Amino acid sequence: MNLRSWLEVVLIVLGIILAGAGIYAVVSFITTLREVRGTLADFHDRSVPLLEKVDVTIDAINAELLRVDGIVTDFEEVSGAVSSATDIIRTPVDALAGLGGRIARSFSRARRS
Repeated sequence: MNLRSWLEVVLIVLGIILAGAGIYAVVSFITTLREVRGTLADFHDRSVPLLEKVDVTIDAINAELLRVDGIVTDFEEVSGAVSSATDIIRTPVDALAGLGGRIARSFSRARRS
């Protein structure tokens, strides 16, 4: 055998090895794609019900926020009513306190005289 025959044999063997490696790479790639497709299908199957639950939860939170808003509004109304009542009561009490102070000063002046 001459050098050319050896080189042909080596190149043929190298070509067969490279073709086998290419086939292995393609098979591995296809297997990986199938696994990814299965994972995505599983993710889809799990995420859709989860998103529906999130939607229900958000609706419940909105309902609770509306209830809290009603409570805060009621509290603001009661607070305003109490403030108005305090102002109504404070005016006569302040007047009586001023009158009481004036009467006390009058008595103390009368005693000194």
